[in-house]
Amino acid sequence: MHIANMLDRSTAPAARRPSLPKLRRPETEFLANGIELSTFLSNEQGITVLELLFPAANLDSATRQREGYLFRMLGEGTQGKTAKQLADAISFLGASLEFSHNADFDSIQISCLPRFFQPMLRILEEVWMEPSFPEKEWKTIQETQIHQNGIQLQKTSFLAGRLLKDKLYSTKLDYGYSTDVALIESIKRDEFSNLFEKTRTIGPALALVSGAVSDIDIKILRNWLGGFSNCRQITRQTDLALPTFTPGVYWAEKSESNQTSLRIGQFAIDSRNSDSALFGLTLEIFGGYFGSRLMSNIREDKGWTYGVYAQRVPFAAKPHWVISCDINSESSLKALEEIRKESEIMQQELVGEEELEKVKNYMLGQFLSSVTNVFEIADRYRSVWANGTDFNRVEENQRIIREASTQQILETSGKYLNLTNTITCLSGKIPD
Repeated sequence: MHIANMLDRSTAPAARRPSLPKLRRPETEFLANGIELSTFLSNEQGITVLELLFPAANLDSATRQREGYLFRMLGEGTQGKTAKQLADAISFLGASLEFSHNADFDSIQISCLPRFFQPMLRILEEVWMEPSFPEKEWKTIQETQIHQNGIQLQKTSFLAGRLLKDKLYSTKLDYGYSTDVALIESIKRDEFSNLFEKTRTIGPALALVSGAVSDIDIKILRNWLGGFSNCRQITRQTDLALPTFTPGVYWAEKSESNQTSLRIGQFAIDSRNSDSALFGLTLEIFGGYFGSRLMSNIREDKGWTYGVYAQRVPFAAKPHWVISCDINSESSLKALEEIRKESEIMQQELVGEEELEKVKNYMLGQFLSSVTNVFEIADRYRSVWANGTDFNRVEENQRIIREASTQQILETSGKYLNLTNTITCLSGKIPD
C-alpha cells in the first residue's frame, strides 16, 4: 500500500508544546580595567563575530549626536589609509567592520572568517589608534544626513514619532532628539579629533565574541582590550530631567497629507520589573502580532490601516511603550476611539482561554526561532545585558508566560493599559 493511502487525513496530527528553553551561557571574564569579555564559541560555525559595546557617557542630545558622528567617522580612514583603501583592505579579507549608534550605545562589530580574525583586529587597532577624520568624508556625511532629514520631514510617521518622544523626553535628551540641521552644520571636522582624544583610552563595557575563534585569538583580543585604562559604564534608572508629563492629544499638522500617523505612548516598566513578562504577554494580545485585538479591529474589521501595533521601547534609563499606526486621515479620530475601546475591554473582560493559549504558543515559537545558533544567542545576551537582566530571568519569563492565567492578564491590563494617562500624537490633516 502506498504511504499516502495509509495516512488518516480526517484527523489533525497531535499538537505537542515544546519544552521551555534552556539557553547556553557564555564564558565570561572581567578584565582588570572592568571590561566584560564574554564568548559564545562554536567551531561548527565558519565565521567569527566580535562586537564592542560602548554605553553612552551621558544622555545629553548634543553630546550623543556628536559621539554618533564620531563613531561613523572612525571608519572613514586612518593616517595610513584613505576611506577607499580601508574599505578595500577589509573587502580583501571578505570581512566587514561596522560602526553603529543609538541613544544608549555606540558599537563596533567585526565579522570575518576565523583565519582572518587577527588581521581584522590589526585593522581595528589601526582605526582606533590612528583615525584621520577626513574633511571630505565628513562633508559627504553632513550633506547626506541633511538630505535624509529633509525626506523624513515629509513623512507623517516621522513627525508623529518625533512629537511623541519630544513630549516624553524633551529634545534635550537623546531619547527625544531628532536630527537638527543646525547642529549638523555646526560640527567641524577638528571637533572629532579633540573629542576622540578625551575618550580614546576608555574601552567598551562589553566585548562579545561568537562563532569560531581560537584560544590564541582570544588571548590577543584580551591583551588589546587590557590596554584601555578603564571602561564605559551603562546608565540605568537614572533621574532624568524630563519635561512635565502632560497627558493629552497633540498634533503635528501636515494638511496636504491623505495619511495620518498616530502614536500613543507613556513610560513603561523595565525588564527587571517582576511584572515585565506579564506586561509583554498582555501587550502581545493587545497589539503585538498580526492576530492581536487592535489588528483584528482596525485592520481586519474596519480596513482603516495596513497595520497597528503596541510594543515596548526598551531605552536603558527610561523605557516607554507605544501604539503605532498609519491610517487614512478621515478615519484617524475614529481609530483613536477604537483603540481606547479595545484598551477598556482588556481591562474589564477576561481574555478567552483559546486566545491566550494561541498567543502563548506564538510567543514561545518566536522566541525559539530567535535562538537557533550562537550568533542569535549572542544577540539575545547583548539585549538582556543592555537591559540589566540575564538568561536566568529570560528563562523565568518564559515560565511565567506559559503559566499565566486569564485573571493575571486582566489585572496586568488594569495596571498598565489605561490610556487615560497617555500622550497621543498625530501627524496629518486635522479633521474639521
